[in-house]
Amino acid sequence: MPDPSVAEHRARVLAGLSALGRTEVLPVVDAFGRVLAEDVTAVLAVPPFDHSAMDGFAVRAVDVASVPTVLPVIGVIAAGDPAIPLTDGTAIRIMTGAIVPPGADLVVPFEWTTGAETGTEPVTVTRTAPAGWHIRREGEDVAAGAVALRAGRRLGPAQVGLLTSIGRPEVVLTARPRLGVISTGAELVDGLVPDSNTATLLAAGHAAGAEATGFGPVPDDPAALREQLAHAAELCDIVVTTGGISAGDHDVVKAALRDEPGFWFGPVAMKPGRPQGHGTVTTADGRRVPVVTLPGTPVAAYASFLLYVVPALRVLAGLPAQSRTAVLAAPVEAGDRTVLLPGRYDDDGRIRPLPGHAGHSQGLLATADALLVVPPTGRLVTEGESIEVLALHPEED
Repeated sequence: MPDPSVAEHRARVLAGLSALGRTEVLPVVDAFGRVLAEDVTAVLAVPPFDHSAMDGFAVRAVDVASVPTVLPVIGVIAAGDPAIPLTDGTAIRIMTGAIVPPGADLVVPFEWTTGAETGTEPVTVTRTAPAGWHIRREGEDVAAGAVALRAGRRLGPAQVGLLTSIGRPEVVLTARPRLGVISTGAELVDGLVPDSNTATLLAAGHAAGAEATGFGPVPDDPAALREQLAHAAELCDIVVTTGGISAGDHDVVKAALRDEPGFWFGPVAMKPGRPQGHGTVTTADGRRVPVVTLPGTPVAAYASFLLYVVPALRVLAGLPAQSRTAVLAAPVEAGDRTVLLPGRYDDDGRIRPLPGHAGHSQGLLATADALLVVPPTGRLVTEGESIEVLALHPEED
């Protein structure tokens, strides 16, 4: 039987997962990067009042229907000033953002006038426009009471700014998925090899919007692994292990869990990262916590995390498990299994594979922008074709 494909394994990992359903209320200033749990309606309109979009003169369109015409200037309104009523046949000097005075229906920019260099000298209007020009109306962007943002939206800077403008100091957010990371291996416990897997995957978990906690490293002892896994599951919504799932004598994860109901271990048609596994553990209160077991080689662990765990975290957070694509700037050769290659974006936004072998090269991976997911088509994937990519830097939705 052929090895499962990347798509098949990803579907198995995601099967049965759903949004956690936990929520919390936070101030908008602390909500960047979080996901809305509820639709948000506007308390305040945006803009909150009719205001000038230009520096110029507030007038009645009928008074400047023919130009040139000279109007007396009866006052000045800056942003933040109270409005001054406009009388027929006059103008008011107005600054960008200032309240449009009652009676005015047009703002004539300074560039369309002569005279009245300062203050309230009479102004000559040399060009006109229809009523409504250069005025931003109350609620033009968002009306009071309208839905400004929908549930499921991840909040970036623009959304945080909008929430502030519509008068929402707090918002209801989905709780961050709690991710546990357990690395395995006596060489890590003894300090012979730095535990880069835990460092990498904790950072990747945080970038994906999770609360990530390390629970390792764990020695090559099945009982110790089972104990630590049970502890992590009690505190987390999903647990990831690294290492110990191949066919060696010290593959502790496989030895500890292969006889557990619902666990699967086996090869997936990908390079790097062929050994994979997944299952669930049940906590004392009856929660079934998904466990994704990843290979121990750092590049393979990170690539596998991006392929399988990041989509799971998105589902738990109430987001779609979407994939990204990019256009190839150079051809790549495909084989009989999915190959993950480091790539850099050109100035035109197309992606180019980096030279060298990335299967074990953390240094090469650290210079890349993304991993190209080269499909197992057995043919040349040509320049200009679209290909799935795994972002190596945090990105907004």
